[in-house]
Amino acid sequence: MNIKTLFLASLLVTLPAAANAQSQSQTLIFGGTIYSGDPANPHPQAVGIEGKKIVAVGSYQEVSARLGSHAKRLDLKGKYLMPGLIDSHVHAAFAGFQGMTVNFPDAMNEVEQVQQFLTRSKDDPRLTLGDVELYSNVSLDYWHQLPLLDQVFNGPQYRQIPVVLAGSDAHTGWANQAMLRKAGIDADTLAGRYAPLKGNFGLTPSGMLNGFASEGGWDAILKALPPVSDETIASAIMTAAKQLNQVGITAWMDPISNIRPLAPIFNAEPDRRDTGLLPAYSMLSREGKLTGHVSAQALVGIHASPAIIDDVLALQQQFQDAPDVKLVGIKILQDGVIEYPSQTAKLSEPYLNRPGYSGKDDLDKQRFNELIRTADAHQLITHFHAIGDRAVRESLDAIAYARAHNQDHRLLHSITHLEVVSPASIARFKPLNVAASMQLLWAGKNVATTLLLEGKVPPALLARLYPAGSLLQSGAIIAGASDWPVSSPNPFLAMYTAITRQGELGLLPPASEQISRQAILQAYTLNAAKVIGREKEIGSISAGKSADLILLDRNLEQVASEELKETKVLWTMFKGKQVYSAH
Repeated sequence: MNIKTLFLASLLVTLPAAANAQSQSQTLIFGGTIYSGDPANPHPQAVGIEGKKIVAVGSYQEVSARLGSHAKRLDLKGKYLMPGLIDSHVHAAFAGFQGMTVNFPDAMNEVEQVQQFLTRSKDDPRLTLGDVELYSNVSLDYWHQLPLLDQVFNGPQYRQIPVVLAGSDAHTGWANQAMLRKAGIDADTLAGRYAPLKGNFGLTPSGMLNGFASEGGWDAILKALPPVSDETIASAIMTAAKQLNQVGITAWMDPISNIRPLAPIFNAEPDRRDTGLLPAYSMLSREGKLTGHVSAQALVGIHASPAIIDDVLALQQQFQDAPDVKLVGIKILQDGVIEYPSQTAKLSEPYLNRPGYSGKDDLDKQRFNELIRTADAHQLITHFHAIGDRAVRESLDAIAYARAHNQDHRLLHSITHLEVVSPASIARFKPLNVAASMQLLWAGKNVATTLLLEGKVPPALLARLYPAGSLLQSGAIIAGASDWPVSSPNPFLAMYTAITRQGELGLLPPASEQISRQAILQAYTLNAAKVIGREKEIGSISAGKSADLILLDRNLEQVASEELKETKVLWTMFKGKQVYSAH
């Protein structure tokens, strides 16, 4: 064997031929540009699939020889092949359920417009949940038009009909007077059992409830809704999976998997009895109907005892037999949202319009640190929701405590959202082995990053929103995420914003927080696989990994930035089977 032959052989990565190779279907994929996501072999000529697995990656000749003459030949005809994309933070079941409800249109400013919409929707079977009329995906702009909502939904027609409007951010909502009565929320209960949540309810200048609620207050309203059934959840997951496959997603982290749609989240204290989405996910996976790898996480309250980890481990064991669903860890809501009027994100400085208030400051840090240490000791990935810089710091402090006491840095934990992050915190991600799960579709100049923050959040904190460039420069792992249904699941829109920081209102400064095209491609492939705990199975086109592939209509490494937004998925393959085709 000469040097050239040895060199060519070294480029081919294969698995040994299985004894039953002839009984499994084989496919040789070639004839296009292949982005493998594997730094050791970034642009191979061909890929070989056998059954559900990738078995060979290399030159056409080598992969062809590995598969043999009976393999099916799939010519890509110059198109762009890459690994199935991975969303490291998406509420798939919640998004699917939202699509099964009536969505409230944006930009209705007149009573007549709302009435016309209600007339069109009145016979829609998706409108009611029990005796409640439910409207979903409500623009936050309506929280500035409460008199409009009051005039319509507290008028004579709705005096006895409970109505709920669920905000698009999943942190806020509005209820009419009939719904507030149904939920038992009034002046007396606001002075009594709901007194700790008074700041989470909107009030008129005279001190009356105006129907708006955020987080804990929103939970109090949701408690009065009937539970969503397992059958409905399964349908929602199937709906969501199809939509994710259409935009190239074949794996995802579902970060609140032990809570049902429309169930309380923010003050919830779930335990092993709260199975949430897991029965539906598990059933679909066992029946072979789930077209994605799912890393599920159990929501754990920020004030929970470390003993709650036993309940998470019990859930993990209960659902361990589902082939494509794994309960990999816990989700912590470290804070809320930064936008006005909610302003529940934890900041290092007070909100300008609320002197002395910078978000909740009731964390028992020792108890919380022990909670995270216990999770880490049991190899449970912790995924923190942190919007404000103080919430990010608290999350990193807890991870630092776990690292110091467990003497183990191997398990990759993650923090998601990361809207405001201090330079000191940015420098801690790499040494603590913490990943940044970022919704970079949000990192453009838009209403949420300007009008809802300016004059309300200290300018110094607004100077570097979503600091992806700084995190990347510090050596942090960045993973792609959508937070769907809060925003679009389309990863190509997020890729465009990540590399340009362009939003509907222009460039979100500073431009130095833009990241490279290679960085965002890695964020949606191998890095996201690491964040959801699946890098040995998925995330790159490598021998031994699941045959999760997508074919695109353009080369993401070469097209102009503006063209990224228009990217179309031609087909999606999950475990060797095509689960979506554009034709």
